[in-house]
Amino acid sequence: QFGQKSTIDAAKAVGTAWNGLNPDHAFSIGQISLKGGGEMPPHKSHRVGLDVDVRPMRTDGANEPVTITDPQYDRTTTTELITLWWQKAPVQSLFFNDPTVIAAGLSQFVNNHHHHFHVRLRARGATIRIGDRGSDVSEVQAKLGLEPDGRFGPATQDAVEQFQANHDLVPDGVVGPKTWAA
Repeated sequence: QFGQKSTIDAAKAVGTAWNGLNPDHAFSIGQISLKGGGEMPPHKSHRVGLDVDVRPMRTDGANEPVTITDPQYDRTTTTELITLWWQKAPVQSLFFNDPTVIAAGLSQFVNNHHHHFHVRLRARGATIRIGDRGSDVSEVQAKLGLEPDGRFGPATQDAVEQFQANHDLVPDGVVGPKTWAA
């Protein structure tokens, strides 16, 4: 697969964590990007190597296609895998049409995402702010001495603002290039 280094690193981090929990139950990554990027029909995304398609899990453990309406679809294991993406990768958004996964706040509905989930990642060092989630948020929280839960909420924003004020930066609570550098 072709993707930005940060995307491949994120996929490896998720894979390592998954293997530690489910060593006999592989997951499958589909499309990421074409070599060098560019249009990848029929997708409107997958152009810059930050989008990853992942096959949902099956109850029989087979590495074969499945949709959310198939009896072989394993919601519990798929939800566990989606949760790992949120924990181990700098996830910007995740699209998957399982209503239970959506209700849990782990995905958003987008047409044609009933047979795979689509993970859109942030590039390394991308701007993060209140409401964002992912491993990059956990990284900032740990550096600020907060409990790293991967959710950029008011406590994280306050800590970022304090850090910025202490480092002669505009205390806007947004982690952009200058704050990352500091």
